[in-house]
Amino acid sequence: MKNGTKAGNRVVMKRALIGVLASTFLMGLLSYGGDADAQRRQRRRAPAAEVTPHSDGIDGAMGAIEWGWSRRQLVDHFSRALRAEYQPQIHKARDAMTADRYRHELNQKVQRIRESVIEFNGRTTGYDSGFLRDEFTHRNHESMVRVRSDNADDYYFFINDRLWKWYRAFDASVFEGADFAQFATALQGRFGEGRTRSGAQSEGGQEKQWVEWQDDTTQLRAVDNTTFYGFYCLVFEEKATLENLATLRTNKQQRGRGSHALVDAVTSGERAENPDSNADVVDRITGNIRRRNNAPEDSSMGSSMGSTMEPARRRDGTGIDDDPLNGLD
Repeated sequence: MKNGTKAGNRVVMKRALIGVLASTFLMGLLSYGGDADAQRRQRRRAPAAEVTPHSDGIDGAMGAIEWGWSRRQLVDHFSRALRAEYQPQIHKARDAMTADRYRHELNQKVQRIRESVIEFNGRTTGYDSGFLRDEFTHRNHESMVRVRSDNADDYYFFINDRLWKWYRAFDASVFEGADFAQFATALQGRFGEGRTRSGAQSEGGQEKQWVEWQDDTTQLRAVDNTTFYGFYCLVFEEKATLENLATLRTNKQQRGRGSHALVDAVTSGERAENPDSNADVVDRITGNIRRRNNAPEDSSMGSSMGSTMEPARRRDGTGIDDDPLNGLD
């Protein structure tokens, strides 16, 4: 009888132990499930990180230009464009003297593009203290080619002789009197809604505000440079190079201080006396108005810095194209 009692007690104790273990295991599962649910709820409550919007318009805005081109490829591209522009005039010239004059103009413009090449090899340039100061570094195999269009200056940047950035600085007079919101609104009509940001775009750089877009290969910024220089600009950059800049730029960046007379000459513009003269600024930005009412005369700043691409032609080859966003469609 005692043996039966002991056996019964062991069974009861075993069942009790199993019950305790099962209960503990179940509580653990419930606790884990509760923690997981709480974590999921926390993630849902956390604000989503801002993402730069994708724009299908960027690729078309680049036109025939491709990332990775060498300086020679870029210069040849614009040289061919100029020759294509001048050939009809040369062929239709009424006499040999007129034809020779057209050829001379063509050769001068091609030569100006070739002479605009700048190597950022440590020697001081006029751009070290100007609006391009945050766009390049010295002694990192970087260089630049400048091309003048009808309403802007285009700066093409290279690393290891490989094109990775296109910086378009619009003439100050084109947007005189318009605020950055108007400029950004016009661009968003072309590229879609962008992401508005502000701050310094590089260590030690100037505080600015900009709107940005991206596609699979390119990041685009519309930058407000009015605080320091009085104009707006568009900056196209190859994303693969941007992500690798820390490796490519092995020498620490050095910045100049103050202003430079040549830079001031490029970026300065007289203020309009008539406030109504800029009422059509958004139309000029979008290209709805093809003629500028306040086009400045081309200033002479030496053979390597003078005009190289004016007057610009419409795509159909007729007349002057005064769209400030010429080439971005």
